[in-house]
Amino acid sequence: MLTQSAVHDTARPTPSIFPASSNYALSNSWAPVGLVMSFGRNTEIYAEGEASGHVYKVLSGVVRISKLLPDGRRQISAFHMPGEMFGLEVDQIHHVSAEAVTATKVIAFKWDGLSDASSKHLNVLRELLGLAMQGLRHTQDHLLLLGRKNALERLVAFLLEIDARTGSRHIIDLAMPRHDIADYLGLTLETVSRMFAELKEAGAIKLESARRVHLLDLAKLKALSA
Repeated sequence: MLTQSAVHDTARPTPSIFPASSNYALSNSWAPVGLVMSFGRNTEIYAEGEASGHVYKVLSGVVRISKLLPDGRRQISAFHMPGEMFGLEVDQIHHVSAEAVTATKVIAFKWDGLSDASSKHLNVLRELLGLAMQGLRHTQDHLLLLGRKNALERLVAFLLEIDARTGSRHIIDLAMPRHDIADYLGLTLETVSRMFAELKEAGAIKLESARRVHLLDLAKLKALSA
């Protein structure tokens, strides 16, 4: 939800007009319809059940997309990183929630304005469709991960995915805590911690800290995730 409140770590941010000359400009055609928004760690961007009407692109930080299940459990369906888009809905309601994992900056686009821009500028339409297709492919991969892989395979696939998406050269600084990883992989926190320990003991990874992971044996990791 877009509000006019001041920016604080625990409050909704104030949108500001996205200037065409900004370093965050994606193209001249996007600039007139975008609002730059900053969110503190664990701040809600929008809630499940709220009216939609905006789509978002991550400039910095990480965004988690989640849904609260009827039994009270949380399922995280995606983590969005810089350059990725989220908030697309098939109707006028958000069916999931979006929160900033860390201090995060996004561009918010009014869907009507974006549709109008895409009708005038083919590059906007191409970029929008490309981002939507990336999101669809990620959803398909995530469903496969949850349905066909065991706990160890899920964690390995997650680590390789983050490594590829961040270009971290096999030293990953995880933005998300382990309970977020557990909710993303459909596992318990205890299972995730045990799988990290198992990979460390096997010499496949090195844990410099709870968040910094060195991928030591890529061949072994890729074999496990296949």
